[in-house]
Amino acid sequence: MEFSDLYKQSNSALAQFSPDGRFIAVAVEHRLIVRDSENPKRIHAVFSTPYTAPFVQQVEWSRDSRFVFTASFAQSRVDVWAPDDVDWRCAITDEVARVERAVWSPDSLHVLTFSELDLRLSVWSLIDGDERKYVQFPKMQAGVSFHPDGEFAAVAQRRDLRDYIGVYSTQDWRLVRELALDTADVQGMRWSPDGLHIVAWDTSASFVVQVLNVGGAVKRSVQPADAGLGVRTCVWSPNGQFVVLGGYDGRLHVLSSLTWRAVATLEPKPHISIPTDVFCETELPRALSASRIHTRFDLATIPCMLKTGGKSHKTCVEFSADGSLLCAVNESMPCTVWVWQVRTMRVSAIIQTLHPVRVCVWSPVENVLVFATGAASVYLWRENRGCHLFEIPAASVAVGGVVWNPNGDGMAVLSKGLFAMAYITDQTEPE
Repeated sequence: MEFSDLYKQSNSALAQFSPDGRFIAVAVEHRLIVRDSENPKRIHAVFSTPYTAPFVQQVEWSRDSRFVFTASFAQSRVDVWAPDDVDWRCAITDEVARVERAVWSPDSLHVLTFSELDLRLSVWSLIDGDERKYVQFPKMQAGVSFHPDGEFAAVAQRRDLRDYIGVYSTQDWRLVRELALDTADVQGMRWSPDGLHIVAWDTSASFVVQVLNVGGAVKRSVQPADAGLGVRTCVWSPNGQFVVLGGYDGRLHVLSSLTWRAVATLEPKPHISIPTDVFCETELPRALSASRIHTRFDLATIPCMLKTGGKSHKTCVEFSADGSLLCAVNESMPCTVWVWQVRTMRVSAIIQTLHPVRVCVWSPVENVLVFATGAASVYLWRENRGCHLFEIPAASVAVGGVVWNPNGDGMAVLSKGLFAMAYITDQTEPE
């Protein structure tokens, strides 16, 4: 793995690659800097926003990569920029209610903003500045979920003391269908990859999940008797064959989209007795003059006991690009990354690090898992090729975030106030 020089950024959560992979946009206080992803030394555009502290609070690219918006919710303002036309600009302000969230429409020509107190969802047009449409009583926490082809938007709404999902056409934003939910306080929803079903889940106090088809019929209500608290994560497999529901107890319930019944319950446990690859990070002896701690991965002897506890930074459940693997990190064992084979629902690998995992993400194009723990290293796991770590030349960097380029050629490695590009080479992994 090769690393670029270090560059400034103000908020690791705001670093965003353009969907076509050409650029990476980062916020530096009140400025938005767009760099070339292959050669980050080359600055493509710099935009100066009118925001005061806390400056830029959200950055998001349009799907066609033509536009990027910045948002300052403290000032109730969203600004849209065109990296290929630095003289073009669009400012969005809501004079009635403060803006608390923004999102692009799939057509890249409209910006959606959620108002405070869930008063309304506003649809702003970049073509006609006077055109604005509204969706009343949206639930910002549940958000909006777009149909895979972008033709429809599912918006969680609440009126008359009941939850609904409004299905709107993204062409003219008229209500196409309204789906009633049997939830106390819907917290989220996900459209299936084939666009035929919507999964919605209830408040975090109860594990209640509803699966509806686009006609409004409830295909299945899922409420495991021993689930405890509610749904924390909901992830579809890329082919739509499975949906994984992660609870606050750390267990993962895997549902088949054919029967809408659980085909497996994956429960990470600290005692490992079955044959599997368990990679444990160990610290190497440190020389007196060394300026950094060096570590490596060793295979553990089975049976073994994994360490539990520690400060949790990340709860992660994610399918690999082809859907054949599933990874997870939970709060009870924050130093452990679990990888399962989806076909057999058996553990493929277990990776234990010295410090809690802060970020864990699959490559968008191949089965390569990258994660970080706040050390000056990037960790990489490949199926049948083991787990390796790559040290960043600057020992003072504490990697707290990783963002993949959508084309899979590289990634942004993020630390407090700094970031570097990392590129996976064809060279053999280190020993």
